[in-house]
Amino acid sequence: MRARAGRSAISLLAILLAGPLLVVLTSPLHTAAPEWSHVLTNLLPVQTGETLLLLVIALVTALLIAVPTAWAVTMFEFPGRRVFGWALVLPLALPTYIAAYTWAALLGPTGSISIWCAEHIGLKPNVLNLGGLGIVLGLVLYPYIYLPARAMFARGMSVQIEAARTLGASGLSLFMRVAVPLARPAIAAGALLLSMEVLNDYGAVKYYGVRTLTTGMFRSWGGLRDLGSALRIGIVLLVLVAVLLWIERRSRRHASTATDQVPTKRSLPSARSRWIIFAGCSCVLLVSAGLPLWKIIGDTVVVWSRNDHEALVNALGRTAMLASCATVITLLIATLFSFRERHGRRSDMAIRAANLGYAIPGAVIALGTMVLAGPLDRSNWTGPVLIGSIGVLLYAYCVRFLAVGTQPLFGALRSQPRTLDEAARMLGASNWRIFRRINLPLLRPAVLAAAMLVAVDVIKELPLTLILRPFNFETLSTSTYRFAGIEQLREASVPALLIVLCAMLPLFFLERLLGRTER
Repeated sequence: MRARAGRSAISLLAILLAGPLLVVLTSPLHTAAPEWSHVLTNLLPVQTGETLLLLVIALVTALLIAVPTAWAVTMFEFPGRRVFGWALVLPLALPTYIAAYTWAALLGPTGSISIWCAEHIGLKPNVLNLGGLGIVLGLVLYPYIYLPARAMFARGMSVQIEAARTLGASGLSLFMRVAVPLARPAIAAGALLLSMEVLNDYGAVKYYGVRTLTTGMFRSWGGLRDLGSALRIGIVLLVLVAVLLWIERRSRRHASTATDQVPTKRSLPSARSRWIIFAGCSCVLLVSAGLPLWKIIGDTVVVWSRNDHEALVNALGRTAMLASCATVITLLIATLFSFRERHGRRSDMAIRAANLGYAIPGAVIALGTMVLAGPLDRSNWTGPVLIGSIGVLLYAYCVRFLAVGTQPLFGALRSQPRTLDEAARMLGASNWRIFRRINLPLLRPAVLAAAMLVAVDVIKELPLTLILRPFNFETLSTSTYRFAGIEQLREASVPALLIVLCAMLPLFFLERLLGRTER
């Protein structure tokens, strides 16, 4: 009886976390406001088209960078290979909106590089357009494809590559005809994550003036005061997400996969080729991370003395508080779901639905959360205390980043042999005791990795925080957005640098784990 009550409680918790998704999915059942016809006719087609075009440009840019660099670092010995192995992951430490602000300061109409180009070569590049933003997003987000592609090249296809070399394949033919098809599932998975980040972005697209579905949601809700239209735009976003998930699953189903775990042998190219590879990786690193970080650090030094340090410390403290609380709550829920996944008799559909939050843009989750909290705020029982509270913001963080906490734990649990559970069960141990005494201690590395990833995602999250934060509640991400919104890009560099430093910690941890698999 107690076990059944525990399973029911976990299922109810999962349904509660899936609430914002259910709210958005049922929004078309309500009567549309008069503004919806204007949105549907005049705004939605443009927003959908620009969203798709931005997504394509970002994907193409990232693929052209990520796959060749992953292949080079894995397959060839060249100067600085080990350094490039982890350094090429550094762009992930830059939130998209921070990278966009930085490139606007460098290549905008009044950017330092644009002015230099106009004075010396007669050209004045301007990145503040849809194409420029797509390239910027590709430069920042390509590690989402680089990491799984590199892992696949390093372990997973050594037998096939050696067989192809025996048959005379080498160079470009080996890369295009053997390696890329074998790595297609990993590349598709990374491309899916990149696409989710592009769809979720708000700060960058707002600053660059690109009309995407996410900015359309903000405009409908904030400008037209039409929450129903915003939720209907969220439905279009969810349809795009579903299509991307279907494409990724289909590419996995029909692609060739490799199963060996033998490390791939690296070759030593000619001296000229080694330096060409070195120059290529250096250019990628310079453009994707070097120049933005140089600009952020330089601006921070310039404005540090006149910066409002008290406001900065308050924003840092609030960010740390939100990240800590959200991480603890998310991991507690993830631990309960891991217990259910390990010792449940069947897979829980509610848990699967709750784990879809990471695939849903933050603005969609925020609006769904507001609709859920609205009736309670209007009731005599609670009064207007939920919307605009830290509790609702933490709930939305858990909905958004639950999958980041559960997936490392689920993966680690699958690697634990069932014989450990069976032996303990024969000695009379209950499922909860087995999980607490055997499974959970073995999950500590996965819990640590999940905690770092959740904390960094909370620190970087912008659209969800903008919508649900309490009044006059500034975090590092909202401070950066506020300064950029009033064209004080130098002042925005100080909180931006703190976000980047916080985001670098799990990247080094992740690179260390990946480096172990390659040795």
